[in-house]
Amino acid sequence: MQSAVLLLLIGCALSETHDGFEDRRVKNKNSRCCYSLAKSVGSLKWKVAKLQLQVNQLKKKTQGAPKVAFSATLYTGSNRGNTGPFKTATPLKYKAVHSNLGGNYNPNTGIFTARVRGLYFFRFSMFNSVSNPPNSAVSLMKNGQRVVSVWDNGKDNNDMGSNAAVLPLQVGDKVYVELIAGKLIYDDATHYNSFAGFLLYAL
Repeated sequence: MQSAVLLLLIGCALSETHDGFEDRRVKNKNSRCCYSLAKSVGSLKWKVAKLQLQVNQLKKKTQGAPKVAFSATLYTGSNRGNTGPFKTATPLKYKAVHSNLGGNYNPNTGIFTARVRGLYFFRFSMFNSVSNPPNSAVSLMKNGQRVVSVWDNGKDNNDMGSNAAVLPLQVGDKVYVELIAGKLIYDDATHYNSFAGFLLYAL
């Protein structure tokens, strides 16, 4: 009887020792998990704060960035007919202004003058003359230098063409579309001939 009681007590003691070890192991494991989670949360908070700072900086840059854009077509109202030919190359005056954010485009001269140093995009279109054969050619000019052109001298008429360029401009640089000497183009209320541009970003 005494032996049985002694064995029972030893078993209980061993059981308690094992249970205590298991409790400590679980607690240690939980502590490591909590520490790892806390470390991850701290890292995420730092990344979020860094991203928020970058967003705020981009907002400031965007809000303070100059806004420059324009779009115009050659004729206004119901005007129609050929423009040209002229004895000398002549800037085209796109009179129907659809937008002119920043006021850099002058419809009285047809010239865009850069007021912000930056990289700009320009596009223009041309409709050939209603004549047989057509004889049309225009060029995008920068400070008097030809950049890109559109030309049509085929046997058929009612042809269109367009071209575009991305140009770095300094303050005061001038961009316009020039009708080449001896050439002519046609337009009417449908607005085939257009000139547009905008600032991509300041430099």
